[in-house]
Amino acid sequence: MMNLKIIIGALLLLPATVSLAQDKFEISGNLSGIGSDKKIILSYKNSEGKDAKDSAAVKNGKFVLNGTTAFGNKAYLALVPVKKDTSNRRGAESYREFYLEKGKYKVAGNGDFSKAMITGTAAQNDFLLWTAKSEALLTQFKEITQRFTKVYYAKVKDTVAIKAIQAEARPVHAKIEAALDSFLFSHPDSYVALDLIATEKTAVIDPKTFEVYYNPLSKRVLSSFTGQKLTAKYDKAKQIAIGKSVDFTQTDDKGNEFKLSSLKGKYVLVDFWASWCGPCRAENPHLLKAYNQLKDKNFEVVGVSLDETKAAWLNAVKQDGMPWIQVSDLKGFKSDLAVKYGISAIPQNFLINPEGVIIAKDLRGEDVNQKLAAFIK
Repeated sequence: MMNLKIIIGALLLLPATVSLAQDKFEISGNLSGIGSDKKIILSYKNSEGKDAKDSAAVKNGKFVLNGTTAFGNKAYLALVPVKKDTSNRRGAESYREFYLEKGKYKVAGNGDFSKAMITGTAAQNDFLLWTAKSEALLTQFKEITQRFTKVYYAKVKDTVAIKAIQAEARPVHAKIEAALDSFLFSHPDSYVALDLIATEKTAVIDPKTFEVYYNPLSKRVLSSFTGQKLTAKYDKAKQIAIGKSVDFTQTDDKGNEFKLSSLKGKYVLVDFWASWCGPCRAENPHLLKAYNQLKDKNFEVVGVSLDETKAAWLNAVKQDGMPWIQVSDLKGFKSDLAVKYGISAIPQNFLINPEGVIIAKDLRGEDVNQKLAAFIK
């Protein structure tokens, strides 16, 4: 006789399994002016959240794709030749991104598939709305960025032009952020809003400011694959929120075990950086100035490198003249500390008081010495 617990367990699991299996989708297309011998390739998340692909031949401009997914996730449709055309280097442009979830979709286009219209579900409607709100601003900002990159990386830098382009970019960026926030706050039950928060608001999570984006999100979207990852990242960031006590053990540059709490009784700035990180290296002269001014006032710095090679790490320490404590497990962003605290972008830092409690975060810039001094009593 089958074990009763196994039967009950199977029954309890059944609804979730069925729910995922019922997330069926159908994509039908009606395309004209695309030529012959073409096929459609769909790249999407399957019902288990894994990357998947499917394809269908385009016959007389028509195609149909069926499958299962779960929740709402960004997906891509690409129009490609049945036989690979090695002379067509611009084939990657013949694609459309959209949001795939349970439901039926219609794809309509004439000639240029990169401009085809995809309609069908609530998530896709949200995506089309956000695209309409942001497309012109994002195109404008991209053009400014391209001009800035050209001037900034020129052999002879034109500092006047650099500052002028930066000044031009600020109001455009502000408009993009305003449009983004407006969309996010008005769509708390949207998979599109969830994705935008995950991609645009999580490089560095400050729990105090991030909660205004996270808390309104519905249980429906937070239960998705992206939602679960976002919650996990948010929970990690809470460990290094202001007011939290923190301690860790890591290997220093001499191969010895270092414990943060060994500095208890001092103000300590824990600085996450790496030798390959340009913005980090640009901060080091400012941090060095602050260190020299405050080192005799019960202040210490601990540099946590996210390098993967010891030589690169130690060469950067020497080149930048960093005399403070340095630690690393040489695992890059897979570092034990980066994983534990959800560090996915650098530079980042936090200041702890003599009791080991975080009292400030992300103190940077030319006036970092003054910012630090304001907390050190």
